[in-house]
Amino acid sequence: MLRNQRLNPFGNLARDRALSALRQMLVISMILTALGLPGCGGDVQEKLEDYLEELEFDAPLEAVKVIQLGESHRISIAARKQAYVEGDEEPVWVQFKFKLFVEVAPENEAAILAATERHRGMINDIIVRICRNLTLEELGDSRRTSFKSRLIDALRPLLGENRIQQLILNDDSWEAI
Repeated sequence: MLRNQRLNPFGNLARDRALSALRQMLVISMILTALGLPGCGGDVQEKLEDYLEELEFDAPLEAVKVIQLGESHRISIAARKQAYVEGDEEPVWVQFKFKLFVEVAPENEAAILAATERHRGMINDIIVRICRNLTLEELGDSRRTSFKSRLIDALRPLLGENRIQQLILNDDSWEAI
């Protein structure tokens, strides 16, 4: 008894070993549970993206008109990792390809078509300017949220503040050149 007390003055050595083993098993089971939870798998992420894309539609598809802005856009970009960084960072030359559409209410279709014809040059300049300021991080965003946000803010004054419901990018991709 004296020997056990010298090794562990707070209690029984066998009991402490059992508690230590129990703690280890508890930690291991917590780690395995955490790894098995949703969020660690890619399947759940894909389902979330599909769900979020469905939420993007403000109106039923039957109640909107989709108008293409220009044909297919193909823009060369000297993209940097971060925006507005001066220094030795070399840009990565990429080519960004996409088709751009606006979603409008049927009663606004004629006004949007007239505005796109009237401001064709300015619309193309805006698209090129915003594309050329994209960073690699923004290009990597599969939903192109930042890009679409800047585009819609720049296009609304030309096409009508309250006429555009949303922008749609189709066949969008980028590759290094």
